[in-house]
Amino acid sequence: MKQNKLFNEIYSIDQSTGFYMIEIALDQYSDIFNEWDPAPFKRRDIDPDLQLYLEGSSEEIPLRYPVELCFTLPPGKQDEKLEVEVRNGLKNSFAFKRYLLRREIKKTNLQIVRCIILGFVFLWFGSFFSERYGDQGWFSLLAEAIFIGGWVFLWESVSLFFFTERELFYRYRAYKRWQNAPVIFREAVQP
Repeated sequence: MKQNKLFNEIYSIDQSTGFYMIEIALDQYSDIFNEWDPAPFKRRDIDPDLQLYLEGSSEEIPLRYPVELCFTLPPGKQDEKLEVEVRNGLKNSFAFKRYLLRREIKKTNLQIVRCIILGFVFLWFGSFFSERYGDQGWFSLLAEAIFIGGWVFLWESVSLFFFTERELFYRYRAYKRWQNAPVIFREAVQP
């Protein structure tokens, strides 16, 4: 309950949906996207600063809570036709980032399998050399080196699974949440 109270103090809740609002102030619609990307909104990448802000917000608001992206524009700047393009552009950008993360997750899974296989192969060769040649000088040293290599490969698979894979999957889920989040535009209230 304390955690909900903390979120309520930092982030507003949309009373109609119950979603936490990630509020972003804009001067114009193009502020959402990377200024160096000349593509139309529907294919443009989001602004790196906005991406950092969203990632920070995602760390503060656990993934189990739904969010909505609420963009505030200066009075008189709202354009419904442009808002449709921007919404589509945001959804496409998030979908593309999920696609890239999905590829990275598959690549990491393949690397985990390779490391496990190589680890066990090295351990088998190490035990083979150890049994076959025993304490015969260089062969003993070679067997120890192969054993160490096997354990290194197995550790790498554990590291990839528990650390790298987890981070990639967390980012994938965050982009999925943003892709499915409602995008709201509103005008700033004049003082």
